[in-house]
Amino acid sequence: MRRNSRQAGFTLLELLIVVAILGILAAILIPNFVRSRAAAILATCQLDLRNVAAGLDLYYNEHQEYPDPATWEATLEGGGYVRSVPHSPVDQAPYGYVTDANRWTFVLFDGPDKYTQAGVTGYVVYTPTGGVWVGAPSVPSP
Repeated sequence: MRRNSRQAGFTLLELLIVVAILGILAAILIPNFVRSRAAAILATCQLDLRNVAAGLDLYYNEHQEYPDPATWEATLEGGGYVRSVPHSPVDQAPYGYVTDANRWTFVLFDGPDKYTQAGVTGYVVYTPTGGVWVGAPSVPSP
């Protein structure tokens, strides 16, 4: 009994069609995956800044001033205000922190332009009066 050669496998045309369909699906799904991942990383940054700000507020409530910018991470961790100060989810760089001369207010920030895949240019900034600001053109003065 002789087998039909058509039943033995795919033809070149059928294989090309399958490859083309997979390519189209990849072209649609990969950018959506990248955007979703970038949005999740941006959300992580925002949550980190809010959590660190809560620790800074706890410190302020006890000392009536915010920690010194030179030692703020060690001060928050050593004093038990935060378990550990997180770093930027993009590149693991420390978040920026500045205070005014009297240390009565502060600004936390990340950036610039670390979240362009999520559609954000500029800085991600947290201030006690304004909360999180995404896409700030510069870091505001505290």
